[in-house]
Amino acid sequence: MRLQNKILIAFLFFILVPIFILGFVSYHVTSSTLKNKVGDETLYTLEAIDLNIQMVMSEVNTLSNYIISSREVQDFIKYNDEQSLLDFYNKGQAIAGLLYGQSKLDDLVLYSAIGQVYSFKKTQTPSYGQFLESEFYNMMVEEEGRPVWISTVESDKFVNIDQPIFSQGRVIKDIHTLRDIGYLILDVKLDRFDEVFKRLQHPNSQEMIVNDKGEIVYNRNHQLIGETVPLPEKIMFKQAGFFVDDWEQEKSLITFIPVTFNEFESSNFFLISVKPWSFITNETKFIRQVTIFLVIFVTVFAICFKQLFLNRIIYFITEFQSKMKQVENGQLTTRMKAFAIMELNHLAKGFNRMVEEISTLLIRVNNEQERKRKAEFKVLQNQINPHFLYNTLESINSMAVLHGSRDISKMTINLGKLLRISINTDDKVTVSDEVRHVISYMEIQKVRFDERFRFEIEIDKQLEHYFILKLVLQPLVENILIHAFHRNKTDGVIKIRGGISSNKGFFFIEDNGVGITNDVLRFFNEYKQGSKTSSQKIGCGVMNVQERIKLYYGERYGIMICSEENRGTTMKLTFPLSEGERDDL
Repeated sequence: MRLQNKILIAFLFFILVPIFILGFVSYHVTSSTLKNKVGDETLYTLEAIDLNIQMVMSEVNTLSNYIISSREVQDFIKYNDEQSLLDFYNKGQAIAGLLYGQSKLDDLVLYSAIGQVYSFKKTQTPSYGQFLESEFYNMMVEEEGRPVWISTVESDKFVNIDQPIFSQGRVIKDIHTLRDIGYLILDVKLDRFDEVFKRLQHPNSQEMIVNDKGEIVYNRNHQLIGETVPLPEKIMFKQAGFFVDDWEQEKSLITFIPVTFNEFESSNFFLISVKPWSFITNETKFIRQVTIFLVIFVTVFAICFKQLFLNRIIYFITEFQSKMKQVENGQLTTRMKAFAIMELNHLAKGFNRMVEEISTLLIRVNNEQERKRKAEFKVLQNQINPHFLYNTLESINSMAVLHGSRDISKMTINLGKLLRISINTDDKVTVSDEVRHVISYMEIQKVRFDERFRFEIEIDKQLEHYFILKLVLQPLVENILIHAFHRNKTDGVIKIRGGISSNKGFFFIEDNGVGITNDVLRFFNEYKQGSKTSSQKIGCGVMNVQERIKLYYGERYGIMICSEENRGTTMKLTFPLSEGERDDL
């Protein structure tokens, strides 16, 4: 896959995927929030509707209480007293005006225990025998005077009616003996329920009352009363709530609460509100549309960005890679052309400068290498063969032994040892070799100084196999011999002690010479800290050792000097413990 395609795909992926995720999460969070919000609001509405229905039913209960307890109705039922019936009728005219004005009652029916039937509207009413055979009669007898309500669906089984109603029935008891003397039926028009639902109903939703069989017992569209709808199982097992499910093959938000018409019966009716989910989520369509718009916009923008800008950068990268390969193959005459984009043009100029500098540097390195090779060859030409020196010293030693000059023989042997370690090309030697070297040096100097000093060596055996920079002890001893001992001093002592402390190697080099002044010690400390650049006030050998240790081992190691005038000097040299090249890697 080409680089520009990879960059375009990566650009689209890292931009579009977050947009898709954001849109998806926003849509679902908003839908869930709307569901809970609308569901809670609808629950409050259903509870308000239920409260108003209960108020309507309470008003009818109050009216029925008045009717069954009135003296006129009692006399009519017990004695078939026409005058009582006339008085009740006259009173009923006033009551009827009130009831019809409020659209509450459609009819009032009285049955006496001896079979008489009275209808307030004088309409066709079921006979007393039909009434006794109905389920409505059995329900009223079971309730023993308490109100019994039946819906239109159940009323159809009792009497054929042209318009939907709710009916309340009650047993009329003698107010003196509490004996059943008749029965009262009040038919309530649904207009009163329509007012309640119309006032509280939400737009684009339908509220209804459904029994536990799925039969619609009330709907503002009266033509739907009696229809059967499949009830979701969630309604049957909950007290109240809301959920999203299919209602008549449309996804809807279904909210429900149980209601009861008969006070002492368990609830077998449900007040249900159904709202199309598409209407509820209408607000979320904006989020979905914005997400789609953003996806299209970003895609078009990415393509335009690629064509107008990204292709130039990709071309530069491709060209840069090609030129780099040419430089890697040794084509140092390669150059990049100028680019219109300022930043890319700067990079191209920087590449060209780099190639030019590399070319110049290679020429310079080749010239230096050539000069170095010639110099080394000249040194080799002038170098004396070390074997010739060793053979010459061995001849001098043999002649000294033959003539009995043991001092000359000893000096010759020590000088051979000095030459051997001095011409060694390695940077480091073992502590034991470094100590043998300084011993050879001091043996030669004892002859030179006519035995005016002696030396003591005390080295920890564990330290001897570790490695140290070569030629670090001999310059310090040489500095002592030059600056610490006067010509008339005959009891000079040099002590060298070596050991291990805190995972570091150390040497103490002590003498009993003239000591070092405070000015020189202060100058040495300033030199160590970098504030002085000249070492003329201090022995060059000491400073050389200090610089070599600092450069090779780091700032934590080096020489520390303690001295007191006319009492002597002690130098401490510290170095890291190393076992050769293995520790240097």
